[in-house]
Amino acid sequence: MSSGTEFKGQVAIITGGASGLGAAIAARLASDAMHVVLADTDEERGQSVADDLREAGLGADYETCDVTQEGEVAALVDSVVERQGTLNHLICSAAIETRASLLDTSNDDWQRILDVNLKGPFLCMKHAIPAIANGGGGSVVLLGSVLGFIGQPGYSAYSASKGALANLMKQAAIENAAAGVRVNLVSPSATDTGLFMKMAEATGNPEAIIDMVTRNSPMRRLGTSQEVSDTVAFLCSPGAAYISGAVIPLDGAMAARRIV
Repeated sequence: MSSGTEFKGQVAIITGGASGLGAAIAARLASDAMHVVLADTDEERGQSVADDLREAGLGADYETCDVTQEGEVAALVDSVVERQGTLNHLICSAAIETRASLLDTSNDDWQRILDVNLKGPFLCMKHAIPAIANGGGGSVVLLGSVLGFIGQPGYSAYSASKGALANLMKQAAIENAAAGVRVNLVSPSATDTGLFMKMAEATGNPEAIIDMVTRNSPMRRLGTSQEVSDTVAFLCSPGAAYISGAVIPLDGAMAARRIV
């Protein structure tokens, strides 16, 4: 971790902060003196991540929140503003996926993925953006996916949710630009942390999956959680003050060509 102070006095909510990319982003922002609030449904892991950050002398809290439940999202934002006095950034990292073709995707799986991956960011922005605007403006960063822009067999619901998320981001950016709230989307390909690694491990042969994916990547490697975290930190920084409504393709050029 760095020991910078770029974000001293600023506060961020990070959904999905108990694990994966959410936890990595939380550590990155906290290392630059931002106070991070990890929001997740996994209380044990979320509290552990927050405890580790505090033990390292960094500002962090954990709050249980199901992003699909509007009452819980509203209560989370109210609690953070009441306790911290402000809210400057929202990072939406909570996401799930199911590997199934369109014809094999159940109605329940479809709805659950859309609820977490699309409704969740909608509810979080609905309640967090006014608070960010009231604090003088700030940044919203949504975690998308390269699969929101290219086809990949077996990810119909996940791809649909991430593709729709990109357009939701653009709408939010346009509607809230005058209030000083910037909204952007980071679009990673497979990374060494998060949903891809969970999926690879679930196959029983993660090495083969990782090898296949890296061979199909123009850069011949996975992305890293550090690269994603650094990109999110940049989008929250003054250096990105005139960037809003953008999709940042953090995919090693994968979306630049069609993957067979």
